Amino acid sequence: MCFTGLVSVFNVTALPMAISGIVDGLDTTISNVQLAIVAYGVFVAAFTITGGKISGVLGAKNAQLLGLGIYAFGMLCCFLAQNISMLIAGEAIAGLGGALLVPNALAILGQAYSGPQRTVAVSVLAGTTGIGAAFALLVGGLLVQAWGWRAPFALLLAITAGTIVIASRVALIRIPFRGSVDKTSIALSAVGVLLLVAAINQIGSWGLVLAAESAPVSVLGLSPVLALLVIGGLVLHTFAARQHLLLRVERTPLLEPSVFESGLNRACLSGLVAINLLMAGVSYLLPLYTQMVLGKSPLGTAMILIPISLAALVSAAATPALMRLLACRWLLTGVHVLAAASAILLALTISNQWSGAWTLISEVCLGLGIGVGLSAGSALLMETNPPAIAGEIGSARGMANFLGLCTGTAVAGAVLMSVLAQSASVRITNSPDLLSSGSIEVTASSVSFVANDDLRASLTGLELTSAQLDQAVEINVESRLIALRASLSVLGLAALLPIVTFRHLPTRRQEAD
Repeated sequence: MCFTGLVSVFNVTALPMAISGIVDGLDTTISNVQLAIVAYGVFVAAFTITGGKISGVLGAKNAQLLGLGIYAFGMLCCFLAQNISMLIAGEAIAGLGGALLVPNALAILGQAYSGPQRTVAVSVLAGTTGIGAAFALLVGGLLVQAWGWRAPFALLLAITAGTIVIASRVALIRIPFRGSVDKTSIALSAVGVLLLVAAINQIGSWGLVLAAESAPVSVLGLSPVLALLVIGGLVLHTFAARQHLLLRVERTPLLEPSVFESGLNRACLSGLVAINLLMAGVSYLLPLYTQMVLGKSPLGTAMILIPISLAALVSAAATPALMRLLACRWLLTGVHVLAAASAILLALTISNQWSGAWTLISEVCLGLGIGVGLSAGSALLMETNPPAIAGEIGSARGMANFLGLCTGTAVAGAVLMSVLAQSASVRITNSPDLLSSGSIEVTASSVSFVANDDLRASLTGLELTSAQLDQAVEINVESRLIALRASLSVLGLAALLPIVTFRHLPTRRQEAD
């Protein structure tokens, strides 16, 4: 289980380390690399409910081996990718494998452990997030720097092969599956999630309410993002209604409706979405900024970000003790406030030099909040639900985790590019020298997060004077920093949203036993 969690997190964390290498190696843009990063999480989130049901049909061991095999094939496609489309396809295939692996983990732990032992086991599983992230930052950064962006995929192939050997030798009890798999529910759950994430991912290019110039279609000047969000929400509502219908006609639902009917479950799942959103957004923004702006190598980037991962690892390990000392409502409320405040503090203290004690403190506190948030939310889900629906809970947890991961990257990228374009446009408008040249036009669709040298090279043919070039670069520097701060602040505020649902959590530790 831990190896499975490690390879998934390694993939998600290592890819941002290689952003600049992929952009150069595949001659693509940062926005396309963002799609590759999002693709894995999107397909896990879209198909993890289906994966949980397939696990019940095939048995935990067979589902684990099948998932690892599909994941390995996806990593092979990424390793051999000759263009960005193949890289995105490889990540999507790996996501299908992950959709089988993720719900399996909690189901197996639910069968193997009970009581306090289950809390410890789930915390250890959640702790692999910190281990995988730290491992990916250090080893992934070193591999990218030494052998290029393909090297982490080669390592993942080797680790996955070893995991397959170990998993094939493990004996697991197979519980006979009774019922059927509803194909309509599979389609509804997958399409609903895909529409929502696609909409969020395009906010930066198409606009949230009013359509941008790059929007493929517009009705009454409105962005198609709104339509995708509404349709995606309606599709998921239809999915939920169908699960109740299947239960009434005594057929097997794809997901047990009681999973989302519990206020406690909804609170835990919304918390997991928010914490994963924050973690993914930060994991995307900071490597992008340190490599493209500060000019750090992948290994240098890893060293800057390692405090977050190590703090997450330590706090995840301490979660069982914290859950014995504090009521779950106050524990989860506290860590969400801590994580949000840390992200906002990081936004306020970050600079083009990346130095200072407050920046380090904000990184450590952010990691502490993420580690406890992931572990406590998962452990509470397992403790308060019967082992009979452990697979259903695993599916819901997996969907929440990866919906947060892919949404976090999408939200961070959308805010970053939108604010960058707006900030640069305002500054150019307020700069008479650049405005009079008429050579520079900034729109949401034309803007890109680029290094200063690349910007100078792209502006060379516009017949700008040396002073105008310097001014354009200065505007780029200021706008990038403003965009980064805005993105981090939005992610921090998003981490506070689930607190309104935490009223359903127990106020005394005994209530969760």
